[in-house]
Formats: sequence, structure tokens, C-alpha cells
Amino acid sequence: MPTTQPPTSPTYQSLRQQAARLNAAYYELDDPLVSDAEYDTLMRQLRAMEHADPSLITPDSPTLTVGGQPSTVFRRVQHPHPMTSLDNAFTPGDLSAFEISLCNALNMPVPAGGLTYFGEPKIDGLSVNLLYQHGELVWAATRGDGQHGEVITENLKTIPGIPTRLPWTKTLEVRGEVYMSSAAFQAYNELAEQSGQPALKNPRNGAAGGLRQKDPEKTRARHLSVLFYGAVGQQLPATTQAEVYALLSGWGFAVSPDAQVIAGMPAADAYHQAMGARRRSLGYDADGTVIKLNDLHLQEEAGFTSRTPRWAIAMKFVAEQVRTQVQDIIMQVGRTGKLTPVACLTPVDVEGSTVSRATLHNEDHLRALDIRVGDTVTLHKSGGVIPQILSVDLENRPSTSVPFAFPTTCPGCGGDVTRLPGEAGTFCRNEACPARSVTAAQYFVSKDVLDIKGMGESIIVALTEQGLLTRPTDLYQLSAQQLAAVRMNEGRELGKKTAEKLVEEIERSKTREFWRFIRALGIPGSGHGTATRLARVYPNFPALLAARRQDLAAISDIGAQSADAIATHLERPDTQAFIQALHDAGIRPSTVGNEVLGDSLKGLTFVITGTLSRPRESIKAHLEAQGGRVSGSVTKKTSYLIAGEWGGSKLETATQLGLSILDESGLQQLLELRGAAPL
Repeated sequence: MPTTQPPTSPTYQSLRQQAARLNAAYYELDDPLVSDAEYDTLMRQLRAMEHADPSLITPDSPTLTVGGQPSTVFRRVQHPHPMTSLDNAFTPGDLSAFEISLCNALNMPVPAGGLTYFGEPKIDGLSVNLLYQHGELVWAATRGDGQHGEVITENLKTIPGIPTRLPWTKTLEVRGEVYMSSAAFQAYNELAEQSGQPALKNPRNGAAGGLRQKDPEKTRARHLSVLFYGAVGQQLPATTQAEVYALLSGWGFAVSPDAQVIAGMPAADAYHQAMGARRRSLGYDADGTVIKLNDLHLQEEAGFTSRTPRWAIAMKFVAEQVRTQVQDIIMQVGRTGKLTPVACLTPVDVEGSTVSRATLHNEDHLRALDIRVGDTVTLHKSGGVIPQILSVDLENRPSTSVPFAFPTTCPGCGGDVTRLPGEAGTFCRNEACPARSVTAAQYFVSKDVLDIKGMGESIIVALTEQGLLTRPTDLYQLSAQQLAAVRMNEGRELGKKTAEKLVEEIERSKTREFWRFIRALGIPGSGHGTATRLARVYPNFPALLAARRQDLAAISDIGAQSADAIATHLERPDTQAFIQALHDAGIRPSTVGNEVLGDSLKGLTFVITGTLSRPRESIKAHLEAQGGRVSGSVTKKTSYLIAGEWGGSKLETATQLGLSILDESGLQQLLELRGAAPL
């Protein structure tokens, strides 16, 4: 193998790491490093890459998760109903696509005049959830990870527009956005400068940090504001989003005066443009507008994806454009061997952060723009961390410039690269390429795949550079003696104690749950949910490899398209060679949690709502393992609604439709009657 420099971190993995760092700073440290708009472009690029190569997706992908981990400074609390994020739109075409997708979820054609929506400004602040019971404020909490947040009740009480008592006595959650106005931000920093104290970086930083002060009086000193935008509660006397706004306002909650009902997507785009024109005069930071389906019953029917509501979308404001110069163009090699060109730029400030690189995606994109070293280019960040180059200033192009020569050999291993007909990407086909080996091994050992603790990136890079790791399964051939002698970047050896612990973890991974080994295959579209469903039906690799497309498609929530992608991937020679290598390494996958308990619930569709004595996912897995189907929304086709405390609008809808409603005791009785295994 030719001597090479240490492989450059691939674009996708770099974006993943960047997103993880930004999430930790934004959600956990209250110290956002970039604007929301910048983060949005990063997420959009990640989604595009995952769409092009679904094998990249893992359960902890930033595109599938919401928020960050709650800190331990304040008491944690579980949100009765999860606080989700929003998908983003950037163009009128995105809005139209959203409406088509929404109507598909509702099993209806797009009406001639479009649906009726409700628009409101998207404030760049901190989301909060307030729980009321018997008319009293029980607690107020941050969004946290969407499932659990931090209790900040006393701090939130220092903000005007938050009633502590309501005339409504049923259980109610009220969601809002806490922010620091432009005037309050400027006044705080002027005072900080006069007193020699650190200035706030931006208004959102001021709001987030203010809410987590141990002394509520310090929160009060920041003069924070809040606007509320939604409520979740049983039998709420409202049928539309507009009525929810009116209800909240009548109860004393502060709501946006700029929110309004909108008829159809052209009107939604016009509303967005009008708000964008007023953006600088709003008195607070806003990075877009939120467009929601106005009808609450249709919202319920449309339901949610794993991280976002299908009935709402955030339309982002157009970001600024800047000019800079291309200093160099380098190549990065991904886990699948894809070569991605990246422009190295003269550092330039864009919307509050410094940008020095921009992905050029593939050879066709690079050629279409004809980007060359030395060119002056225009960047459109749309708020992105890795911005997009929009155009080249040909008039200022140096006379000595030459077109960029896309490489015919891999920068990671020196081997030949290929581009198959009909493919946009250029790939290194050498499975032993060190650049590919590093990222493939990182994926293999990650928490949501084989979970090999202690096997960090620096160790993987060192193993690759020293010829001990060319494919993930080589990890199973390593001895403690070999690992102990591995020389790290700083010149030290890994050492006997660390090596012995790693060997123990590698050996322990041989008996991980089978779904983890399915994840390790990198099957397109096989996230955690798909992998666990496959593992319940097919307990080992021989059974999985023998699966027919029609059998795969019959599995709950997989379908024909995913089944075809799974079968095609399993038929690939490299996939089968990988499975054989796992077998040769002596893997003995556990079937714990993968059991198929029968089909006694086949033909039944369940919906789970409210707070129960055990996690909903646990109940869902138990029902699915016995042939039942668990849906996220109540329809006429729902067989049973399993309702715990605070059942919310799903309980109300089920009651109106005359559906069978079970508490946990009733569910146990049903399982007994059907001959199913008890919970």
C-alpha cells in the first residue's frame, strides 16, 4: 500500500461531528456557536447526504433527534407530550411540497384553494413547556431533549405574560418561546461594558442563560420576554389553531400580534415575505415563520414523524450573501468510498460566524459552476455551517487559472476511482482504503451499532495507519499485545491496561443484540426501528438472507420500497462477504428483545396515548412482537386506543369516533382473551 498522509475526515462524518458539537453548545451549555439559520443549512446538507445514501443514517443522527440532554443543574421532568422540532422550507416550492405531503398523510387530494393555515413568526429563543393542573401552574420546564426538560418555574415567573392560575381546571400544557428583545440585549451589554462584566454573545444566549440562573432575580435582570404558540390538553374548547391563540390570550398568556389565518400556500408565502420585510423592526431575532395547519382535528389525523409534526413547517428567511476567494480545492473520502470536493476559502464572516470551507458535492456540481482555485465566489449560507457557493465572478478570474482536475486516483490510498453510468458520485472501490476504513470502523463501534466502548476515533486512526485495521471486522482479530503496542499520535503506546479493556469490550460485542449487527450492515433506510423489526422476524443472518421481498414488505412499517432496498443490499457480494467475516469472527448475537411472541394480535391496530406505568416504546414493542400494529394517530381504522393519564386530543378523537378505549388493566384483559403474552 502506498504511503499516504492521515486520511481527511469525510464530509458526512465531519458534519455529524459539527452537529453534535453545536447541539451540545446550543441545548446543553446555553452557548450557541452559530445562528439557527446556520444550523439549519447544516441539517439540510445532512438530510441530503442521507437521502442519497441511506446507509449513513444511524439512530443518533442529528436528522432524527430533537434537542440535547437536559443538564443536572435543575430537576428533570418528563413532558407529558413530547416537544418536537420542525422541518424547514426555504422556497415556495418547498411549501408546495409540504402541502402535498400533508395531504398524502390525510389521504386527500390537495384542495383547489389549498388548506387553511395559521402563520406566526419563528422566534430565535428558548422553547418552554408549562404544565397546569386544577387551574394551578405545577411546573415550567425547558424543552431539553424533547422528552425531558429542566424545571425553571421560579425563573419563568419573573417574565411578564405568564399566568400562574387559570379558569381552566383540566390538565393543560402550554408551549412558548422565551427570548431577549433587541432593546433588552443592547441595554444589558451596555451595562456589562460599563461594569467590566462579560457581554452576551447574542440574544438567544442571553435568554437561555437567563432562564438557568440559580437566583431568579438574576433572571429578572435580563428583562426576558415570552410569546406562547400552542396548548395540549384534554377537551380543550378550541377546534383551530387560531382559537387556541384566542383562548391563551384570554387567559392572560402573551401571544404574537403578528400571527394570522392564511388560506392556501400562495398566501402563506406572501405572509412569509411580508414578515421578512419587517424582520428588522420586530424588536427580536426571528429567522423565519411557522406555517401550521389551522384545523386541530386534521393536525391529529396527520400525526408526527419520529421528530417533527407533519402538519407544520418552518419557512426560513433568506440569508445574506457574501464574497470570498477560493484558496484551494481538496478531496474528502467517505465511508462508502465517495469522493467529495471541498473548497478552502479565505475566511469570511457570514451571519455571525467565520466560514472557511464549502462543500462542492460532486464532480458535476463542481463542473457546472466551473469553480477554480483563485476564483472570487458568492456564498449563500441560508444560515449554513457549510455554506453553498452560488456563483463565480468570471470578470475577476485570474488569467492564470485552470479548470480543476478531478482526481483519477483516491487521495486516501492512491487506488483508482470509478464513476458508474447514471451516478453523480465518484467512488474509491478499494475496501482497504484507509480513509474508508476509519469512517466504517467509527460507524461499526458507535453506541447505536456495536457499542464498543473506549474505541475512539484516535485509536481507530492509529490502527488504520499502522496496518492493523482495513475493515471493521479486523477488530475481532486484534490481540491485547497488538493493541498495547499501537503508537498514538503523541508518540506514546496505547498500553497494556487500555488494550486489555478494549479486547474485553470487543469480545463482549460478539453477543450484542442481533438488530445491532443488522445496523452494522449499513442497509439503506435501516434505522433502529427497521433493524429491530427485522430482528424480531429473522433471528439470525441465514434467516435474513433467505428472506423474500414480499415477506419483507409484509413486516409492519417496512413496505415494498424499503423491502426492495433491503433485499438488494443483502444480495450484494460485499454485504455477504461482510456477514461471512462476522461469522468467522465468532459472533453469537443475542435474541433478547428480538423475540417473536406469535401473531395473536394480527389484524389489530393500536394507538397509545397519555402517561402509562411503563414506557410507550416498551408497550409498542410488546404489541408488535405479537403481530399487532401500532400507529401514531387515531382514525376510523384504529382497533383500540390505549389511554393513560392525560390522554389529550387522541382520547377525545377516539371518543367521538366511538372507538374502544383501554386502560392498562383493560389491555391486559384483551391480551388474555386473545391468547397473547401478558405485559
